[in-house]
Amino acid sequence: MSWFETLTGVRESSPPVVRECFTLHSNTLTSKINGKTFHCGRLETPTLAELRHQANIDKSVGQRIKLREVIGDIQVLHADIENSNSLFQVASQFNLLEMVSPQVTPENGVGIYENDFTQGPACAIACGAGTIYRNYF
Repeated sequence: MSWFETLTGVRESSPPVVRECFTLHSNTLTSKINGKTFHCGRLETPTLAELRHQANIDKSVGQRIKLREVIGDIQVLHADIENSNSLFQVASQFNLLEMVSPQVTPENGVGIYENDFTQGPACAIACGAGTIYRNYF
C-alpha cells in the first residue's frame, strides 16, 4: 500500500477515477473513501516582478526572515515541530510534480514517489494534500 492509499484510502488507478474519490471545496480535499479531510493550501506561481513587489511590502512590516542552510534528512526536518510554518526550498522539477524517470507522467500517480529517496519526492509526500491537488486537480 502506498503513502497515497494509506493517507486517503484511495487506490490510484486512472486520474478520472481518483478524482471521483474526492470532493474539493476551496482549499480542502475530502476522501469519499475514508472520510478524511486535508487542507491543500493555495497554489501560487508568481512572476519575479510579483515576488519583488511582495518583498517590498514585507519590508515595511518590520519583520525579518531567518535563512539557514541545513544539510540533513528532509523527512526528519519536516517532522520536527520546531520547523512548523517553515518554508523548505529543495531541488525539484519545474512542473510542480516529481517524475522519477523520463517515462513517468502525472497519470502514473503520486504513490510512486515513495520509491524515490531524493528530496523532491520526500517533500511532496510531506505535503501530501498539496501534491494530490497538483497532480489530480
